[in-house]
Amino acid sequence: MNNLPYLLIKASRQLKNKLDKALKDYDITASQFSVIIQIKSSQHPITSAEIAERLGSDRPTISGIINRLERKGIVLKIHNPQDKRSSYLKIDKNFNPLVDKIKTISDELTVDIFSVYTEEESHQLTEMIHLLIEKTEE
Repeated sequence: MNNLPYLLIKASRQLKNKLDKALKDYDITASQFSVIIQIKSSQHPITSAEIAERLGSDRPTISGIINRLERKGIVLKIHNPQDKRSSYLKIDKNFNPLVDKIKTISDELTVDIFSVYTEEESHQLTEMIHLLIEKTEE
């Protein structure tokens, strides 16, 4: 089938499945990894609402992922003094080695998967995907 939206969705699912498999030994899913990376890479205290917006996901889904990560001890919720209804999120420092390890796994998987492209092709693909995301944002 050469339907472009179908192919993009299929590729996205397969990439997610590969990351799920690569992180399985660490009891982390691709979705949990995405949330962890958003928290870790944020330059300021971040809330679940901000993560949902950045990932293009709904708040209940992100809240469920955060709750699971909190139960594992990876994510800490810190009271937001400006808004009693929300919390800032932080990675527990004891889990920084785990976060570094799963990021390395993700990076290595990305390099392996995209090695079929030249550097220029990878750059062009990235630009095209950014344009597609921009065009399809609500």
